[in-house]
Amino acid sequence: MRATHTILMPQMSPVHFRPLEPLMRRLGYKVELLESATRDDLEVGLRYVNNDACFPAIMVIGQLIGAFTDGSHDPDSCVVAISQTGGICRATNYAAMLRKGLREAGYPQVPVVAISLQGIESNPGFELTATMGLKMLQGIIIGDTLNTCLLRVRPYEVVEGATQELVDRWNRIIGEYFEHKGRSATWGGRIGYRRLLREMVREFNDLPRRDEPRRPRVGVVGEILVKFQPDANNHVIDVIEAEGCEAAVPGLLPFFLSGLVTAQWEADAYGIGKESVAKKKAAVWFIEQLQAPARAALRAAGGTFDIEPSTAELARKASTVLSLGNQAGEGWLLTGEMIELIEHGVPNIVCCQPFACLPNHVVGKGMFREVRRRYPRANIVAIDYDPGASEVNQLNRIKLMISTAHMAQAESARGTPEPEGGTGPVGESQACVTTEDLLAGLGPVADGTPSSPDVAEERRPQRTRVR
Repeated sequence: MRATHTILMPQMSPVHFRPLEPLMRRLGYKVELLESATRDDLEVGLRYVNNDACFPAIMVIGQLIGAFTDGSHDPDSCVVAISQTGGICRATNYAAMLRKGLREAGYPQVPVVAISLQGIESNPGFELTATMGLKMLQGIIIGDTLNTCLLRVRPYEVVEGATQELVDRWNRIIGEYFEHKGRSATWGGRIGYRRLLREMVREFNDLPRRDEPRRPRVGVVGEILVKFQPDANNHVIDVIEAEGCEAAVPGLLPFFLSGLVTAQWEADAYGIGKESVAKKKAAVWFIEQLQAPARAALRAAGGTFDIEPSTAELARKASTVLSLGNQAGEGWLLTGEMIELIEHGVPNIVCCQPFACLPNHVVGKGMFREVRRRYPRANIVAIDYDPGASEVNQLNRIKLMISTAHMAQAESARGTPEPEGGTGPVGESQACVTTEDLLAGLGPVADGTPSSPDVAEERRPQRTRVR
């Protein structure tokens, strides 16, 4: 089947997933990454996926089935691949929903490869090997580093389009590195993993940038697909940059580490997994050793780029707000990322929440009140994404949050004192922070309307019903 069939894979993150095709070719598979998800793909997903499923399921399954309904791919010579998360998430059922959708669409002959670290299903003809796993981890780390460099440099580039040209160059080098065992024609010879990371960061750091004050920084967190897939979040990064801000997106690697770093907590709290604690700790150590060259490369840039903390540090910060037992969806990691962003100069945050993903509404929007209490400068907005959501409403909410960010930065530039605690956590003397204090920390309100749309909902006066 390797020789006759092409594996179709859905897009989740353009930056991180692009190396998959050359890597799989090196391992003997023919793979095609479906680069984008169109509105037609969403319609296909709505047709063949139960409408109470989460938005990522509708998009991913619609993208895969849509590859056949539009006539662009031959169902008799293709295989579709989809991930299975395992655990307490409906993503575990994506494979079953995909098979059902293929049957109903008239393509029962299309095989489904369900990829999971737990080995939930067997996949004859496809094997997740140690080499494949190692190279995928390298790809994730390289993707995180590339994304950090891209988002930091692009808003300040002197020559429009120069950053994208550099991204395209390094995408070619990365693809050739994976496909040809470290040899890159674009680079001009052999390049190792460490040198690739070091030279990539150096070239982005050397790219000419305008000498101007740093723009307001806006973080993007949320469900993993909606956070990284531009077609799912209506190109939220482009919106942020078009509004004169700099985007900051936490990396993909902590998502895969989050279930490993809580091994000791689960053993202590639940008494489960005691026999695997040592193995999981060893896995975290090994992955962090793979990540070390990327951190060293970013550190060598002299402060230009942020260096993410360890996932264990994110867990420690999240545990001050909620229990590490919150592991459905993105779990405690989502809250940990918000705290990390706020503490490192990114108080403005877009929380991308897919429709029907209840866990992420709990650990995302459900934590806003406590995060705002601890960090009075926090300017967070929740944006719901699903096939029927109003794009205009999404855009308006993001722009309202960004206008608050610009006002806060203007106040800071004028020397207006920050509320006690600033962007850091509140102390004991700040344990009781009123709603008025929170609103004051969000900037001036010329028309009497609260600056934060989420606070606005809380502040909206209740109408008295006349009987």
